[in-house]
Amino acid sequence: MLRWAILACLALSMSVVGAPSETDRLSLWRMEQGGSKVYLLGSMHAMKEDMYPLPGPIMAAFNDSEVIVFEADLGRLTPDEIASIIRQKGTYTPPSSISADLSDETTHLLVDYLRESRISFDQVRYLKPWNLALNIGIIELTRLGYKTEFGVDQYLQQRARQEGKEIRELESFGEQIEILSNDPIAIQDLTLRETLQSRSTIREELDAMVVAWRHGNADLMYRLAVASMSTNPLLAGQMDKLVTTRNHKMVARIRSYLGQGRDFLVVVGALHMGGPDGIIHELSRDYEVVQLSR
Repeated sequence: MLRWAILACLALSMSVVGAPSETDRLSLWRMEQGGSKVYLLGSMHAMKEDMYPLPGPIMAAFNDSEVIVFEADLGRLTPDEIASIIRQKGTYTPPSSISADLSDETTHLLVDYLRESRISFDQVRYLKPWNLALNIGIIELTRLGYKTEFGVDQYLQQRARQEGKEIRELESFGEQIEILSNDPIAIQDLTLRETLQSRSTIREELDAMVVAWRHGNADLMYRLAVASMSTNPLLAGQMDKLVTTRNHKMVARIRSYLGQGRDFLVVVGALHMGGPDGIIHELSRDYEVVQLSR
């Protein structure tokens, strides 16, 4: 499920005591120090068009912020530069191809998938397993109506550019690709196999994640992802590499925004927010982090 959660990284009355009820929360938090406000927005990287407009408090945080910070700012690169990075890290140089790196089990699953999807093997022959797994994930998300162009981060990046807001990034696109591409081939093969095997449950997994995101339940999103990884211990290291290690680096950057006398909106995949090593828990050690509601 982490595969889909990372791709997809993915309402409010007040109770008597003044805290939002469980169903009223948003995946949006705020902290303040030294004349600075920092909003933290858990993003879904792929959404359906009918999930818009975004809740009012999210757009209010966007409007209130002078600086919008994303995991990566793709606007810094041209399409040719993006393609070059992916080509360098995600494709084979002929005559090498994916055929030599896949296990028999993964090969059989891939052949069946390509046949069902009417995709020629020649179209994927030179994609490395991690890259092919990512592409299959995007294809399956699109079939269910989820598109990266409707992702919260892409939507807000476009709005920020249109309005001339300052845009920063927590990590570069090249760094993200490096993280995705540096697994040993055996792990890449396993990731591709798990992606192909989990297609039958993707709808249910996404539905659970979307409900958790809508209710601002970052810890539930984290628990769902962790539970899915427990079925294959060989992939457990991916949770640490793709989420936990990056969280620590992101938190260090976010801390630096406080006290600058400016207001920031930080937009990162919602899976980074929850859990014992999540951004919210880490920042709550030193700051009052308030979850917002409608």
